[in-house]
Amino acid sequence: MRVFLIKGLAKHMKTMTAVQACTLADELTTLVSAYIRRVHQGGRVAVSPLERLPSFPKETWNELTIGVPWEAYCHAHGVYGGKFVTTSSTQALCSAPAQLDVILAEQAMNSGLWGGSLLVALGKILEGVEKDLVVFSPYWRAGGVQSLMAAAGRQSYAGVTVTVFSQPKVWMKADDENGLALFIEILKAAGALVQVLAPRAKDGLTPILHAKLIIADGEMAYVGSANFTKSGLDHGLEAGVLVEGEIANAFSGWSKAIAATCEPW
Repeated sequence: MRVFLIKGLAKHMKTMTAVQACTLADELTTLVSAYIRRVHQGGRVAVSPLERLPSFPKETWNELTIGVPWEAYCHAHGVYGGKFVTTSSTQALCSAPAQLDVILAEQAMNSGLWGGSLLVALGKILEGVEKDLVVFSPYWRAGGVQSLMAAAGRQSYAGVTVTVFSQPKVWMKADDENGLALFIEILKAAGALVQVLAPRAKDGLTPILHAKLIIADGEMAYVGSANFTKSGLDHGLEAGVLVEGEIANAFSGWSKAIAATCEPW
């Protein structure tokens, strides 16, 4: 997830002069440091418009991400010469309710786990997808969908093909059906081409879809425990893995094979 933040902030900094980007990196580092100190020791920190910077929102600030601004600057204007240096292709991605943020941030610093909101992390995946988005989820709620799409902060999905795998409609509770319908409606209104598939019965048996998986462009994927519900994305103790490269591509290939065994929702 840290890679997402560095890439996003570096992209923003490339639109600035080197001096402006350097100033931004310094200001952000100071803000994150003050925020961490406030979390641990109490006290007040002056509100800054930079807290709402889409590429590095306050929800992602902790000990593990304090170095992100200067790393982004190096990728945009500094020692990396505009070339992005990738890190590990697999990262544990865990989250907890807001009241446990401090504990999780400390644990993240020691373990390398993502120490921020799962909602922000998944929002970043949707924000970055360019051509092909695949989503597996058996359970949906309107509140969870609204929170996720808001976290993505994206107005247009034009040119993006979205394939959703979920339960057969006849198995769904009304709240799940309404949540998925809202997800479809939002994406279509934003220009995406959306298809929804459900497992097809074979020999009298319909497979139960229970996977929670998001794949972006066959290059990045999240697999984990969270459903597209408010509790799953924002209030629960959830664990998953963010993968890039070959593993994400393998998930993408698997999804295409599964699609051949499904029917329209």
